Amino acid sequence: MFGLEDALPPRVTKTTLYRVVGWGLRLYVLTVLVVGCYSLLWVLDLAGLVSESWLSTVWIAIAVMGTLFLVLLIPLFYTSRSSTR
Repeated sequence: MFGLEDALPPRVTKTTLYRVVGWGLRLYVLTVLVVGCYSLLWVLDLAGLVSESWLSTVWIAIAVMGTLFLVLLIPLFYTSRSSTR
């Protein structure tokens, strides 16, 4: 009687909701993996198993990968939104 279909506009279908939930789960898994890697690096640094030069190299590599991701994402976003294909 008071289902989710009644609360949402008619344009939103169950397929759309499933896709949103799927992307949410992907984002959750990615977040857990990134936080796990950061935690592992932090614990290894506290234990003294990682040299300072290696650790700084890892942090710089993470920053470079994030920057490259954003640089590639911006043109892809505008290309996907353009009407001419």
